Amino acid sequence: MINIAIILTLLVAPYFIAWLFHLNAITGGRIGICAVFLFAAIGHFFKTEQMMQMLPSRVPARRPLIYISGVVEVLFAIAVLAMPNPFYVGLCIIGYLIVVCPSNIYAAVIGSLSAGTRWGHVICLQDCRYNSC
Repeated sequence: MINIAIILTLLVAPYFIAWLFHLNAITGGRIGICAVFLFAAIGHFFKTEQMMQMLPSRVPARRPLIYISGVVEVLFAIAVLAMPNPFYVGLCIIGYLIVVCPSNIYAAVIGSLSAGTRWGHVICLQDCRYNSC
């Protein structure tokens, strides 16, 4: 549950700081997205074993896949800030998130989220109950 709070803070805080000081809110949002992707990438490199549990054991080369996805997330973080118009980066991020979504659903259903929470499957099932999955 703490990871969710960290991610929300990383995502929202730069936007509100930009708003508070009358800075460019879009830049604040981009910094927030960058921070979230860097936070997630750190997990891929320092919590590799827990991340591997998010993939079914039948998936080959789980460790390299975790490292590759961590590198991809670092590249997304850099690109969000470096590109003058990150529209295409945003489309790539959307595609990436769609591709990795099944592993997050799998982790939530089996209750082995890297966040260390045992409530992942409950959250997923509650969400499905209200959204008619």
